Amino acid sequence: MGALTEIARIAVEIVKIIVALVRIAVGATWNALKRLLGMRVREWQKSPDSPGDPALFYFCGDKEESELFRQFHFSEGVTRYIMVEPLWQAFETFYRAPQPLSWWLITGKPGAGKSRTAFEFCKALETGKVEFFQRGKFVPSDIEPVIGEDFSVWKAGFLDFANTPFAKWEKWQPREHTLLVVDAASKHYNARLGPRQDGEDVRYNRFNIVEIIKLLAQKAERGDFGLFRVRLLLLDQEYGAANEKTGDGLPDWYRTLYKDESDGLSWRFREGVTPLPPITSEGLSCIAQDMQESVKQYNPEALYVVPRDFSKKLKSIDAERRPLFAMLLAAYAAVDNNLNVTQRDVLEHVVRCEYERVLRTVGLERTPRILKDLTLSTLSGGKSGMCKLESAHELWHSGLGFVDSEDSAMFCFYPIEPDLLGEYLVLYCAGRRDIFDTASISNNDMRFLVYKAWESAPIETADFFERSQENFSSDPEWIEVLFLDERLTIANAIVKLRYVQTAVSMIVRISKEEIAIARKIFKCLNNLGENGMFRRERARASASLIRLCCEAGLFDEASSLFLEMRALGETDDIRICRAEASAYLIEGLCKVGELVRARVMFEGTLAFDLTKEVQISRARALLALFNA
Repeated sequence: MGALTEIARIAVEIVKIIVALVRIAVGATWNALKRLLGMRVREWQKSPDSPGDPALFYFCGDKEESELFRQFHFSEGVTRYIMVEPLWQAFETFYRAPQPLSWWLITGKPGAGKSRTAFEFCKALETGKVEFFQRGKFVPSDIEPVIGEDFSVWKAGFLDFANTPFAKWEKWQPREHTLLVVDAASKHYNARLGPRQDGEDVRYNRFNIVEIIKLLAQKAERGDFGLFRVRLLLLDQEYGAANEKTGDGLPDWYRTLYKDESDGLSWRFREGVTPLPPITSEGLSCIAQDMQESVKQYNPEALYVVPRDFSKKLKSIDAERRPLFAMLLAAYAAVDNNLNVTQRDVLEHVVRCEYERVLRTVGLERTPRILKDLTLSTLSGGKSGMCKLESAHELWHSGLGFVDSEDSAMFCFYPIEPDLLGEYLVLYCAGRRDIFDTASISNNDMRFLVYKAWESAPIETADFFERSQENFSSDPEWIEVLFLDERLTIANAIVKLRYVQTAVSMIVRISKEEIAIARKIFKCLNNLGENGMFRRERARASASLIRLCCEAGLFDEASSLFLEMRALGETDDIRICRAEASAYLIEGLCKVGELVRARVMFEGTLAFDLTKEVQISRARALLALFNA
């Protein structure tokens, strides 16, 4: 009897196993069928872009890039993507949610992998496939983000701003679920462009992220999207710990939405920002190995092996251990196993390699001119930097630019990307003979190129310098040569305004250790204009310089600057700046025990001013006095 019971039990187990195998087989067949049918549905449902669609590139559209530094560009996929699983899970929630509109802000340092992450999100939505790093190896994901039971169709890609004017958005209606990626969102915020010219609305001439969010929010409220979902993924630079209540750590455009209590806020996926998570040491080693394999394609003699302590060596040149620097360090180590190097060593190595590529492509005679054109294009975001094809036929297939569609005789150079490498080349390398030999650019020629960039593309040039300061500090080595240009005093009003605003932004970010360069920028500002618009910006600069002087204990200099602010006028903006400056002075004087001067300052500027605009400055000053 016992034997029969055991046989029956074994038979039941066998039946269970058979049923399980059949389920697996049926499930696999069904999944394959779903994918096949889903792709067919994509083919049936997707139709050519209409003139009213936002222009997209990368993955779902073609965008040609410069051959220079190509292996470091996120769209090349030279290294495998290191998936951070919590971020992927958040992305699943983001795009699967039923609401018609949702926008999400992801921040991180340059080179941290923001663009690559968004690129992989786009690929996953378009193909339904993703591979990610898990437990020491790369494996296909079980997640099928697109081809589900409803055979959803998604269009995804990075916005092509040059070909998507604001007017396109008002008429746009999605014909499928759409993911729109806005890279470097702060670049596309024009609140500081100045007054509208001749009654023209600047929104219609330039992409403005704040206006787009507001407009999409209105469309979502009206139900203009129908059954389709629209997702806006915004990428921006990291500005420290984010706090919506104070505005700290948030980009200017986000603070504008928050202060205006815009309807667009109700459609955000998460409050504040989502910092890009760091990559594990194991993942960074994998990136280095992939980069090594890429280098071997060009240099078969490269025999570099990634060391076990690669992550530690990477941290010595980049405290954030960003993927871009892992690639740069691996490329350097392929020719030199000595990893006791600095950040400048690895950056200069790749610049030299690309310089040699240009030499091989166009020859020594043409290289000096081409270096100037590349520098000008990088400064101006691709708006300047071109030459006649008749005198440089080698450029046709050089991969350094493209032929102007309106004038087939003109060759336009691509700006150098990634931005970090383009900035470093312009700031520190273009004028050095030890890197570019006879092609190096003299200081006078460099100043001319900078001036030309300001004249032809003030918005893009301003962005270049603000990014440069963020990425390479307030270094007098490049600021004095590239930024402080007296010729801009005779530029047109828009150029002068952008220059002044950029100078003020630089002073705001400068630390007390760099106060000398802040003084030089401030002196340059004082020569640029006297009308109301410039006085407002000079007031902002004065307040920031007073803060620096107080932090450095230079109270006499700060008091002198404060007295000079009176000559700037009595507009509301200037009064607010003067209130901030007085609060800085009062706080500083209280810290060093000069309470009489602090009290006189308070009674002379803040004691009787109860207006809403100066409440914060008044409260800060009162708190400092009470504590003292």
